[in-house]
Amino acid sequence: MPHLRARLPISTRHAFALAFDLAFRRDAVNSLLVPLALRAPWIMALAVLPPIENTSRPGVVAALTVTALLGDYVMLVLIGAMLRFRARSVYNTAPGTPPAPASDCYALGLRRMPWLIVTEIVRNVALLVAFPFFVLPSVFLAFRLSCATEAVVLDAKDTSGAFQRSFQLTKGHFERWFEMVVVSTVLVLGVLFVSALASLPFGDVSGPVRMTEDIARVLVTGIAPVIQYAWTFFYLRMVEIDRQAGLDVSPAQEPASAPGAWAPAPASAFAPSGPGVVEHSPAPGFITPPPDFIAPTPGPGVVAPEPEIAQSASGNGHAPPPASAGTGL
Repeated sequence: MPHLRARLPISTRHAFALAFDLAFRRDAVNSLLVPLALRAPWIMALAVLPPIENTSRPGVVAALTVTALLGDYVMLVLIGAMLRFRARSVYNTAPGTPPAPASDCYALGLRRMPWLIVTEIVRNVALLVAFPFFVLPSVFLAFRLSCATEAVVLDAKDTSGAFQRSFQLTKGHFERWFEMVVVSTVLVLGVLFVSALASLPFGDVSGPVRMTEDIARVLVTGIAPVIQYAWTFFYLRMVEIDRQAGLDVSPAQEPASAPGAWAPAPASAFAPSGPGVVEHSPAPGFITPPPDFIAPTPGPGVVAPEPEIAQSASGNGHAPPPASAGTGL
């Protein structure tokens, strides 16, 4: 029987369609405007700082630049974690379903930030170390670890679990992963092309270069939530396929009974044995009681059942004569 993972489709187009729907139609404010506003101060700080080579205090400028970059990175990680939780809140829901409150998603994302940062650093360092020496293995590693950040935010407890989960989910989906990379790259390149066109009317030769960087940073920041949504929907689809594959058990593979499951004991388990006991077959429909069964005491309204076999004092196994009709009444 073929594995279910090979039969269920993953659509890059559908992932980006869901991403654009959530980012622009369902909740553009918390998906696009608020993240841009949170990162705007750091973007403006980087825009107004002069180049280090053109200042008389390069140490101060370098320190401020590093501070602005770190602040922007922290906001990027927090917003990315929040977006992942919002994407999961609307996955496989009815059209128009509002996502989870942004405050709840920010709170959940803040809790996962430390492990998300560790996972990002470890993955990027591994790729940087591997790429100059082994190009093809590094591409394979990038593919198999592509969902580690989504896993560490939404499912896994730590970086090791996120890497294992990503390796498990991405198996057999290289083509879809490559499509996601291509579409994401095309979107970013399109934004960079627009920023280059927008910077042409400004200033001299040096002016447009700096203007292009600033416009590109703003536009990439604006489109980043859409890309993050798409990758999260891509991950959630693979999780869905993995869970369905785990539930696909054919009748031939299904065990007759689960280990430790209760099963009724055979009737012979309760049959009396010993010297002087006559073995017999019970009447059809008769259920032999267990050894610890206590028969009710005859009283008003209770009819004492007649035993099938009662051993006599001599042990010959004959049944005693039935009691009179008025006994127990």
